Parts: sequence; structure tokens; C-alpha cells
Amino acid sequence: MNAVIVIPARWASTRFPGKPLAMIAGVSLIQRVYERAARSARAGAVFVATDDDRIADHVASFGGRFVRPEGEFQSGTDRIAASLDLLGGEFDQVVNVQGDEPLIDIDSVDRIIDMLQSTGVDMATLATPIESEEERQSRDVVKVVTKLDGSALYFSRAPLAGARRHVGIYGYQTGVLRALAALPPSPLEREESLEQLRALQNGFTISVVQTTKAHLGVDRPEDVARVEYELAKHA
Repeated sequence: MNAVIVIPARWASTRFPGKPLAMIAGVSLIQRVYERAARSARAGAVFVATDDDRIADHVASFGGRFVRPEGEFQSGTDRIAASLDLLGGEFDQVVNVQGDEPLIDIDSVDRIIDMLQSTGVDMATLATPIESEEERQSRDVVKVVTKLDGSALYFSRAPLAGARRHVGIYGYQTGVLRALAALPPSPLEREESLEQLRALQNGFTISVVQTTKAHLGVDRPEDVARVEYELAKHA
């Protein structure tokens, strides 16, 4: 079986316009994410899916591959689904690695691919322990609670009992991704502004892979300094 990593990257982020091209210790955010994704031992290819010439040109400048799906998209899931026929090959699984995760642990991404390929589950994602009360209360931090079998029960921006921090990586069986993209946004998806709730509310199963690896995304301009600090610690 063959998996592909697709990184959605749009220009018009509400909280951080132009975020993919933000420089982090001299390297753009999108390049850092792409180069991490390219280390995968389980994915056969990596692409950026973007809506903007500036991002596309920049990805090409460092030797990355990109696609430009046409249309207006409600979520990264929809953008990636629209990219499937542009990838130049048939892939059994698709992994959405968020374009604002420059420190993502690639071994965890490979575990998601392994989960999809070994079990045939509809979807898989990643979670890590919540480290502070500030994280637990922050609406920028998405939380997930699981069923006893380890699959997702619910995702929310609100503090939830027994929750872990959701890491915004999604792996899909390709047929599941196409089916999800054909569905309208669900009521809970609209209420929480969380695309994964469309899957849960429509009866798809999401396995949650647990990790203790450090996680730090870039949501706002002030997060750049925090990521640079972490990079310096591990240099």
C-alpha cells in the first residue's frame, strides 16, 4: 500500500496572514514542515496544497512539490480531497500534516500510516498529554477524549475531563477522504470550528495514536519566538 503526505497551506490565515512564509530561525515555516514530512519512512510522496502563487513559488524554490486545487474550501480536509486527482499517482492513504507544525515528530506520522495500513481504520490522528492548566483552558488548543478502545469520542476547544491535546495530523483511507469531502459541514463541526467532527458525526471511526513527543505549533506571530527557542535547545 502507498501513502502520501499532503500539507495544506493557505495565505489568508485569520490570526496570522502569510503564515507559511514566516521565517523561523532563517527558514520558512512551510519549508520546515515540508522537510520534516520528507523524512517519513512510510510515505511515498510529499506535496503542499496551496491557494497562493507566493507559497507555490517558494515551495518550488526549495525543491518541494505542490498542487493548486481550484475552488473555495471550508477546511484543510476539503482542500486535500480536491488535490487527490492532481498528485500524479494513486495513493491508498493520505496524511494531512498541518502547515503550522514545524516541530512535528515524523515517527508519529509514520505510526499513523502504520495504523491505517495494518487495521484498515477509517482515520487516525495523534494526541499528546496536556502540560499545563493554561493549555487546558486555551481555545487555541484542541482537546480529544477517547473511548475505551482508543478511538476518538469527541474533540473540543473547551476544557474536557480526561482529555489530551490533539495534534492536528489526520490520516485517511483515500476512499474515506473522498466520502467526507462530499458531505456538508456537520452541525458540531460548525459549532466548534473543528473539521474532524464532520467525520465523527457521520459515523466514521478515528483511531487516536498516543505520543509523548513535544508538540508546538504556530498559531499566532508570537509563537515564532517559542518555536525558535525550542529549535535552539535541540540544535
